[in-house]
Order: sequence, then C-alpha cells, then structure tokens
Amino acid sequence: MSSDKENPGRPTERQPRKRVLLTGIVATAADARSFDCTIRDLSQTGARIVAGKGVQLPAEFYLINIRDRVAYDAKLVRSDGAEAGVVFQKTFALSGLSDPSLGFLKRLWMSKATG
Repeated sequence: MSSDKENPGRPTERQPRKRVLLTGIVATAADARSFDCTIRDLSQTGARIVAGKGVQLPAEFYLINIRDRVAYDAKLVRSDGAEAGVVFQKTFALSGLSDPSLGFLKRLWMSKATG
C-alpha cells in the first residue's frame, strides 16, 4: 500500500460509502433553520442526502444522523435537484455534546428520537 507521502501529486482517495436509508435533519446555526432529509449513502468522511423537492441547501450546515446519535459539521460539495453530496468537517457525539452553542443539535435530535 502506498501513502500520500510517496505519491505527493496523487489526490486522497474517497472513503467508500455504505448504502443506507436513515432519517436525518439538516440544521443551520446562523438562522436556526432545520428540515428533515434522508441519508442514502454514508461513510466516515461524507454522505449523499436527499432533501425535499425545491429545498435549497446552504453551503455549510449540520447534518444530524438520528439513528447513530451523531451530528456532522457538513459542507456541500455537489447538488443535483433534491440530491446532494456532502463532506464531513467534524463529527459530534450528541450524547457527549458539551458546547452550549451546539445545544440546539441535541434538542433537534431528541425531538425526532422520542417523537
């Protein structure tokens, strides 16, 4: 196996995504907006999501994975109608979330997980 140090011009390979069908929530901190989505493919570094028809995804947002109890700081890299590809910049375990500015993520997760 070769490393990036051995191939400095070679781009980092994308992690393989696992096909899933999970409930998610897209949330923004800036304008306190949130809406449901479906997570269709998932890896440690990104996902393919489907939002409602006509929904305009922001360039950066939080993606909450209801089943796995995590939130991702996500960046939009591709959008094609209702379907979008995102990369994860950071992952937060919702059970251990201590940053008060991200408390809204845990509240959104709880509203779906218990509802």
